[in-house]
Amino acid sequence: MTLSTLAAPPLAGQEVVESAAPRDADLTLAEEPLARIGIVDGPLEYIFGNVTGAVRLEDGSIVVADEQSGNLRRYDANGRHVWTSGRSGEGPGEYEGLRLLRSCPGAPLTVFDWNLDRITELDLDGNVLATRSLLAVGVRPYSGLVCAPDGRLVYKPWPDDLGASYEEDLAEGDFYRWNTALMSAEGEDVATLRSGIPGAERIFVQPGSSGPRQWGKDVVYAPVGTGVWYGTADDYELEHLDWTGRVTRIARWGGPDLAVTDEQVQRYGEAWARTYDDPESRRRFERDTWPDWRDDLPERLPAYEALFALPDGGLWVKTFRWHATGEELHLLDANGVWLRRLTFPRGAAVLDIGADWVLLSQRNELDIPTVALYEVVETGG
Repeated sequence: MTLSTLAAPPLAGQEVVESAAPRDADLTLAEEPLARIGIVDGPLEYIFGNVTGAVRLEDGSIVVADEQSGNLRRYDANGRHVWTSGRSGEGPGEYEGLRLLRSCPGAPLTVFDWNLDRITELDLDGNVLATRSLLAVGVRPYSGLVCAPDGRLVYKPWPDDLGASYEEDLAEGDFYRWNTALMSAEGEDVATLRSGIPGAERIFVQPGSSGPRQWGKDVVYAPVGTGVWYGTADDYELEHLDWTGRVTRIARWGGPDLAVTDEQVQRYGEAWARTYDDPESRRRFERDTWPDWRDDLPERLPAYEALFALPDGGLWVKTFRWHATGEELHLLDANGVWLRRLTFPRGAAVLDIGADWVLLSQRNELDIPTVALYEVVETGG
């Protein structure tokens, strides 16, 4: 297999911050959640189909986006349902692709409809305040759209040619990385903050056709008041761009070993096998599919898979999920200095997070989606 990539050009004059390797895990989750929402059977407002986002508001209440039902639901700090807003459709207050954005100024709640390329702002009672098309100003996010504290939207655009320029000399099964950019949009003003960034790793199928690589790297990013932190997941390193696109700071720290181990590969194969309901389907997967998948896995894991900005400019960095049997996040301060590490059992996705709490999407023993709010505590506390 071959892997081609276009590296971003180096820039001079940045301040480099290097932190010592993280100590033993020093933060974890409290034994019991402060609130858990989601049931197997009962009132529909407590049953989730596909949770695609959730945020915790200043008063402790929680708003959950459920894409399967096309609505938002607000619950009080104890998990009691307050209201439901929205449904599937294309009209005002309707959604075809539902993503609830974190920390957006200007309105209590902000929804990005990835299918309609549209922003909807709502008040605390779930009433629509404003709806605006992103296509009207030329904004077409490829994946992810995040809010900056000053109201800008930061996103990755669709590749101009969907990868065609990378296809020369590639054969079926070869790997490559799309070239991508970081863009910002403020009203009708759209700017390129940085281009030439190695984006998603892909596997070539045929001209004009490719797919994501298993355990492939991708660029992640999170805006703060001073600009945007971003990284390509090649190592434990992030760059900070100011709003002119200048790299002002580079943060480096230690993390889990990136070399792929036999134990990680085995866990991955077993996890996929468990998704098959009947023994025959599982045997076919293990016999016909898994050997090729196993052989195509990279020799190094991505360093991380998500960034979550905090109001003070700090960051939680979510390490790649297959590093260990549990989940791990690293806390960096506003200058990029590593502070602490949070670990908790595997099987949860971070929806929203603060300095001392985390909102998770989980599944119960019956595989039913739930949303749970946990306090972050000292290990052993």
